[in-house]
Amino acid sequence: MTVRENVVKLLKDLVLPELQALRGQVGRVELRLDSVDKRLDDFTSRFQAIDQHLVDQSRRIDELRTELTARIDGVRDELAARIDDQGRRIDELRAELTARIDQQTARIDQLNLRVDQLSVQVGNLAHEVGALRQEREVVGDLVRRVGQLEAKVAA
Repeated sequence: MTVRENVVKLLKDLVLPELQALRGQVGRVELRLDSVDKRLDDFTSRFQAIDQHLVDQSRRIDELRTELTARIDGVRDELAARIDDQGRRIDELRAELTARIDQQTARIDQLNLRVDQLSVQVGNLAHEVGALRQEREVVGDLVRRVGQLEAKVAA
């Protein structure tokens, strides 16, 4: 045997079993890689489905947002119109009440004037009644004196 044959034999004895073991391990690694690839493909398809679902949900949210915005704008416009109408009605009512208050104030002023006039008349009547009382007292005194005189003359 030559050196070459000895080296080849040595390599075969040492390297070939290692190579065989490595080939077996590479086969197992390839099997595991295939399994991992399958799982990654499953996850990818799941993620794609989730992504598609999220896109659909986003589209639906956008549609709802648009619809709700339109409805809110409609309600806002309706409420603004109603508020304007109520403001107009309040202004009309304020004007009507102011006019009625002015009428009542004028009426009260007229009544106060009449009360003042009646008070003056009552004062005048009271003065006249006082004067009549004095006259009645004077007339009574005169009647009493005339009675006394008649009694003296008759006596």
